[in-house]
Amino acid sequence: MTVLDPITSKKPYIVFGYGSLIFKPPPHVIAQVPGFLKGYVRRFAQMSHDHRGTPEHPGRVVTLIHKEDWDKFSASDPFPDEDVVWGVAYTIDPVYESEVRDDLDYREKDGYTLESIDVYGFDDDGNEKVVLHDV
Repeated sequence: MTVLDPITSKKPYIVFGYGSLIFKPPPHVIAQVPGFLKGYVRRFAQMSHDHRGTPEHPGRVVTLIHKEDWDKFSASDPFPDEDVVWGVAYTIDPVYESEVRDDLDYREKDGYTLESIDVYGFDDDGNEKVVLHDV
């Protein structure tokens, strides 16, 4: 079941941050939950002229690669199913959603996509569980 914001009656805006978003979270965070994603890996696979390199010689930056994309481009190298991507799910104050989206659009410059995902974690007994569903 997807949780709706009690004030706006819509899904809350939640940003899953890994890498730099852990060390410099987006503004206007009202809650944060550590967790991990399944079906993705982190790799230096994105060319960037604004974060690394120049327009003539883009540098590589870390990005998330979904299993489906991995399978398309790396059929000879099996997807590492045991890998997970750790990070933090940040819930953004609904009043500032548009501002935070604009901030991330500028900061990440084509470096992310909007997807609905499950974020996993562990319960007190060490059992894996979904901590945020369809965010």
